[in-house]
Amino acid sequence: MLNQSASSHDFLFCAEESRRLDQFVTERLPDYSRSFYAALIKNGLIRVNQQQVKAGYRLRNGDRISVTLPVASAPGVAPEPMPLTILFEDEYLLIVNKPAGLVVHPGAGNTQGTLVSGLLNYTRQLSSVGGPNRPGLVHRLDKDTSGVLIVAKSNPAHWRLSALFAERKVEKEYRAIVWGLPDPSEGIIDAALRRSSANRQKYIVHQAGRSARTRYRVVEDFHLMAEVALILETGRTHQARVHLAYIGHPVVGDRLYGGGKSGGHFNQAERAHIEAVFRLVRRQLLHAGRIRFRHPFRDVEIEVRAPLPEDFVAVENILRESHG
Repeated sequence: MLNQSASSHDFLFCAEESRRLDQFVTERLPDYSRSFYAALIKNGLIRVNQQQVKAGYRLRNGDRISVTLPVASAPGVAPEPMPLTILFEDEYLLIVNKPAGLVVHPGAGNTQGTLVSGLLNYTRQLSSVGGPNRPGLVHRLDKDTSGVLIVAKSNPAHWRLSALFAERKVEKEYRAIVWGLPDPSEGIIDAALRRSSANRQKYIVHQAGRSARTRYRVVEDFHLMAEVALILETGRTHQARVHLAYIGHPVVGDRLYGGGKSGGHFNQAERAHIEAVFRLVRRQLLHAGRIRFRHPFRDVEIEVRAPLPEDFVAVENILRESHG
């Protein structure tokens, strides 16, 4: 039954590849399960083009999806003073350099101290498409991933930016420090991903998952570890982390995907350098370093870079010392 208050979300499906409605909504609003959304669809609280459909409805390019989420009360987000590094801003959008350790939006157990609170303190000119807990957010980064994040200032800007992401017209380059040295030194990881049934926090490579492609190249060989540049051709949850683990080179510090302190066979000097690295590492060493796209309202190309954070640079220096 619908409670007295509710939150609404609207999405535009922009993709040539069709998707089941219940799967699409679960991926866009991951705070609830697929079965929960299937029940909402059955009760007419999730509609496509203002029409009631079934959970298995196959979305087509241009479909508009409206979601009404029953909630006990509208939580809202309180503005909080927060230092923000703004890399680009105009009247349509802004791009922020998100530090590692900062949760992007409120969720279970994280109602305060998120990037959204900082954004609301910085400006009230944010899109409302994502609902009251996610104003302005067109995409997201994991809590412990640093780097560039695009924020929409208006609903028209949000729709157009979302379409660019859906059409794969946004180039996202990441930097990561991984265990070992990928061989070959550059290539494409083409492996579909889906959520793990055993651990809902994880994603796995699975032939029944959504297509996912990552281009990589080795930037620097540190012997024990290597720095790689990644271009994500698709934008699946945890894509870079899962793909790198899949080829046997998990991101250093990524304990969820096997990148924690290695128990492999190392000599005394190597183990000393590993210990030095992990005295600094408090998260997966993954950084969204560059983003490039065509401005949704102007005929200009936007390219924004976020410098490597201090912990990443400090680890590089330790590894260069050990390799030198």
